[in-house]
Amino acid sequence: MKSFNKKISKSGSITLPASLRREYGLAEGEKFKIEVDKDGTILLHRTQGHCLFCGAEEEIVTHAGRQVCAGCISMMAAKARGAEYADEFDSTGR
Repeated sequence: MKSFNKKISKSGSITLPASLRREYGLAEGEKFKIEVDKDGTILLHRTQGHCLFCGAEEEIVTHAGRQVCAGCISMMAAKARGAEYADEFDSTGR
């Protein structure tokens, strides 16, 4: 588990470190759910994001902290199998 010491600003916000945002592909405008345990532990859960490759916001799958849409996953799978038609996909993977 990674640990960062951060201070709450006057407006009540906390900035996530750039290294963390880069590692997990977090971008401006992404949404999180905040949960507070009985012992006061605060947890952030990513609830909405966008595809790392095409920017789509539908049919998102999270793998290794990165979010990729189903269309791009299909395109990558086809290319990995060496499918001749893989190059025919557009940027949405369809």
